[in-house]
Formats: sequence, C-alpha cells, structure tokens
Amino acid sequence: MSRRKATPWAAPGLPDIRRQWCNALDSLVDHQSSALAEPSEALGAAGESLRRLKRLQAKLAESLSQMSGEADVIKRAELYWVSRDMVDVALAAADSLPEWTPAVAAPAPTGLLCWAKPAGSVPWNALSPNDPTEVSWDGVWWWSRPDGVLQIQPLSRLAKNPELLAPYGVSSPLWVTNPTLLLQPLVPRTAEVARSAEASPLVSVVGAAWLLMGQPTVASTRVLGSAPSTQTEESSRAAADPNRVSIIELRRPMSPPPERDGSSGDRQYRHRWWVGGHWRQQACGPNHADRRPKWIAPYVKGPDGAPLKTDRVHVWRR
Repeated sequence: MSRRKATPWAAPGLPDIRRQWCNALDSLVDHQSSALAEPSEALGAAGESLRRLKRLQAKLAESLSQMSGEADVIKRAELYWVSRDMVDVALAAADSLPEWTPAVAAPAPTGLLCWAKPAGSVPWNALSPNDPTEVSWDGVWWWSRPDGVLQIQPLSRLAKNPELLAPYGVSSPLWVTNPTLLLQPLVPRTAEVARSAEASPLVSVVGAAWLLMGQPTVASTRVLGSAPSTQTEESSRAAADPNRVSIIELRRPMSPPPERDGSSGDRQYRHRWWVGGHWRQQACGPNHADRRPKWIAPYVKGPDGAPLKTDRVHVWRR
C-alpha cells in the first residue's frame, strides 16, 4: 500500500492542512472521551482518592469540550498565507509598533494564518526530558470567544520534531503551542510599547502582520479561487467558501510618501539615501476617534540619478 503524499507547505495546501489538523483534533477528542467513559478499577477507591479522581475526570471533560468547540471554530476560520518577504517586514515592523487596538487591526473575527517561513520560536509543553523546550513558530489562529475575549494561539509544523505528537496518538501538519494569549479587543495594547511585564513579542508580531495586511501601500492580497463579481459577494465570500485562501505578499516597488508643504522641497541634495520603515498613527473609526498604526515602508530618498550612499540610515518614528 502506498503512503499518502504529504501536503506541501504552501498557500494552495492550506485548506488541506487545516482539514488534517481538525481531523486530528476530532480524533483526539473521540479517543479521550471514550477512555473517560470507560469504567475503571480505580472507581472502587473510596474517600479522598475517589474525590481526586472525579476532579481529574471533570477537568479532562472540560478540556475535551473546549478542544471540540475550538475545532469547530477552526473549520470556519478565514485562511491567510503570508509570503516570505512579508514575514520579514512584519518581524522588522513589530520592533517599533506603537500603541494599537486589536479590534481595529484584526482582519477577521476568526482566522488561521500561516507563515511561509518560520517567524521565530515558541515554547513547547515538553512531556519528557528529551523534548525540546521550543519549536518553530509557523502560524497562528485566533477567534473572538463568546465572552468577548480575543484568543490568540501560536502554531507549529513540528517539522523537525514530528515525534512530539506521538503521545497524542495523532498525526497532523500543524499543532498548537504555547502561550495562549488572551486580549481584550477594545483595549489598546500599551504593554509592549512600555516594555512592561505583561508585554508579549508574539502579540506585537501578530499585530504588525494584521496592520500590514490591511495596508495596500505595503501589502497586496490575492485570493485563491474565482473572483467575486461584486463587493457584496466579496464580503460574504468567506462564509460561502471556507477553503478560500488570502495570500498576503509584499507590494513592490515601495515609493516614498509625498513631501509635506514647507518640508524640504527647496533643498538641493547630491546623493540618494535609504529611509528605514517606520510607523505613523492614523486617525480612523467613527469621528476619527480611533488610531490605526500605518507603516511607512522603506524607500530611497533623494534626486533621481544621484549616487546612492552605501551606508543605510534607519529612521524610526512613532
């Protein structure tokens, strides 16, 4: 019997990657639920041992119920694939990300986003001394929970450590890692800017990616599948086609922003030079009461034809 060919780590394979992951979650829930329902010799115990066993069973049942509910949500999540260049831009932009609001930045209430290449490393819940403490960060999924909290969960392919799934008795091209991040969607993220104890670099990277995805001057988005005929059709497309994949790519070329009146229009420059990417706060929302960080992409400044300075100057602005 021939072995099933692995799904490639690429945008067209994302629906199948999601399907295999959800199947693995469903299989794990079914297996653990069956084991939970089986009578055990330990039930003959009395006193504190029996009470401890019942507490463990109740905790496991709650965990399985949560896992089953999340699997159902993942099956309906909007799918995003971030190209390699955009991964680099998001990581660089995250370092200087100013205050931002998750509800303003998130491209959808529920989504599954995969990086074309790892965006770093994330902690792994080691079950044995031989397990690694970190694995590659290959994706993230999020959803707006019924209690109003925005939950963000990092994901890993476990490409270098497939044996880590062995204790779960499943195989999957994607699996959850740590930490589970819980955000209040309407509360601006200030912890990362202030470098406080509650700060999370993962939150900054996800926030930067969300903001860049929604900025046509930096990113371009194309959708796998037939194009909708109207904007109304586009708005309801995700619900009608759960396998729709939005591919987020770096837009080229990157041109400089227009000069403001009275800035440097009268100056004469003899060289061209690099201006690094930076953020600017842009008013948005009802009565322009909200602020949405806007990324000013790196660009070359100076007169056309002038020599380009070999040293690159990075300018970071808030």
